[in-house]
Amino acid sequence: MALLAALNPNYFSVLFKNTAGKNFSTYVSDVRIGKAKQKLVEPNDTIAAIGKSVGHRDVRHFSRLFTRTVGIRRSLFRKIHA
Repeated sequence: MALLAALNPNYFSVLFKNTAGKNFSTYVSDVRIGKAKQKLVEPNDTIAAIGKSVGHRDVRHFSRLFTRTVGIRRSLFRKIHA
């Protein structure tokens, strides 16, 4: 882990994009949306709670990001996959 601390942020960004094929923030966002999709299938939690559990403090931002990434609203995704 100490190796990551020694990397220049710009170098890390270039290295990550060359390795993963996308930038770090896009990767993190994709992982969060993937976890949210898994949790939305379960009807136990509210959509706001799911957004917070995957790292989004603002439910409106989570909603916009989810719709932009997945192509449908969170509530519709939940209805289709529940």
